[in-house]
Amino acid sequence: MEKFNAKIEAIKSLDWLIEIIGNIGISIIQIIIAGIIIKILISFIKKSFKINNKLSDRKKQTLSEVLSSVVKYTVWFIAICSVLTNFGVNVASLIAVAGVGSVAIGFGAQSLVQDIITGMFILFEDQFGVGDIITVDTLTGTVESIGLRSTRIRGADGDLHIIPNGMIKIITNMSKEFNRATIDIGVAYEENIDNVIAVMKDETSKIFKNKMIEGLRAEPNVLGIIDLADSAVVIRILADTDIGENWHVEREIRRLMKKRFDKENINIPYPKRVIEIVENKRKEA
Repeated sequence: MEKFNAKIEAIKSLDWLIEIIGNIGISIIQIIIAGIIIKILISFIKKSFKINNKLSDRKKQTLSEVLSSVVKYTVWFIAICSVLTNFGVNVASLIAVAGVGSVAIGFGAQSLVQDIITGMFILFEDQFGVGDIITVDTLTGTVESIGLRSTRIRGADGDLHIIPNGMIKIITNMSKEFNRATIDIGVAYEENIDNVIAVMKDETSKIFKNKMIEGLRAEPNVLGIIDLADSAVVIRILADTDIGENWHVEREIRRLMKKRFDKENINIPYPKRVIEIVENKRKEA
């Protein structure tokens, strides 16, 4: 009788082991299928936005990134619930317990909730999108991705800044309609300032009419004197440019203005130092 009971227990153990191995195999297949579904859905989303001509490229990329993220998390959540079900876990009860626990945890996760709410407002209000150049606090860069929890911007030096959405208070978006280039040029006090301004206006007019600089939207405006510095009279030029072209336009206007100043013999000041040598002579007694 004891041998018989031992055999029964061995068979049960073997059945249990087979069942566990079967559940693991099914779970692996479900995870693989979930990964394939995610790839298919993300590919479909991206293709759908590409053929949509009603939205701007910036908005297409932004919505595509967000929807892809939502799809990925949703499919993985369903897959994980299916895997847990394979092993006899009551997912409904687990979700109910998690719902009760989340009330207590919520007090310690207020920043996470704030990040998600702020992210939703950023998307709905179209404050900025993927590809925009923005400044958040002291960080300036190109938006690489926008999620419900965080935003990633790439700085000019190549550094990637990951900013929780809840920390984004004031945004400076440099990619709305146009940018403005600001060029301050100093000339020597000895120069005839009216002549200098006339030369600068003539040069900016030629630059725009002859299309000498790409990305320039209108003729640059020579505002006039903005500062009487220690060694220079500073004159400011403003120029409206295409998105992201303001730095290029600033560099080119400085280069062309330097060449024109050389041609007109207009001096750009540089620091000067006057040294006075005092010779002390001793009187002979």
